[in-house]
Amino acid sequence: MSTVANIYDNGPISLIARIKDNISVLTAKKWAHYQVNFAEPWPRSSPLMVDLVALAAATTIAANGTIAKRLVPILQVTDGEMLHLRFLPLDDVEGVVWEQSGTGKFNSRNTHARVNMATGLHDPYLATSTVFVMGYQRDMNLEARNPNPVPLNQARFQFWGFRYGLDEISPDLSSVVTAGGQPDKKRQEDIIRQLAAGDKATVAQYIGPTTWLPAEGR
Repeated sequence: MSTVANIYDNGPISLIARIKDNISVLTAKKWAHYQVNFAEPWPRSSPLMVDLVALAAATTIAANGTIAKRLVPILQVTDGEMLHLRFLPLDDVEGVVWEQSGTGKFNSRNTHARVNMATGLHDPYLATSTVFVMGYQRDMNLEARNPNPVPLNQARFQFWGFRYGLDEISPDLSSVVTAGGQPDKKRQEDIIRQLAAGDKATVAQYIGPTTWLPAEGR
């Protein structure tokens, strides 16, 4: 059961979970379960703008060229933190998202979609640019591509959204015992595996109502 509206609703970005709500996050190729202990806006502002030309220590992005994917320091977080973001190129470049560095976001078998200046014309609130950054060393990488026949001296991207503090949920398995009243280790281990696999019935029983989130590409 989800506690809020669809996370990709085409409207102004809003909280995907409230304080004390549960969230179940697909990260590092398994589901992890948390309770939100803190949430605050990350307003659109100059500290949340990055220029990939400057970040790459370059002077331009070449005509029809690329600045290869690179870590964006302003989007790094610690364990127990999660960012919920949207973004927009401020220059006529395309943004390609990698989460983590080896996995494309907005990716299918044969296609890796990009965000450009025109994305907002058809998607005014940039809902389709939504990304999540989850925990320490699970960083988002960003690549810039110049579709123009001339070099550009900037490749700026603006971010905004929300920052969350999270407590990992350790389910109470004390009632999972053998017929003799001893802890049923095998069954407890099976429950932990089912929680990591995102089994809905097991999550409902041991975690409770939750909001399901895809933190990273896959």
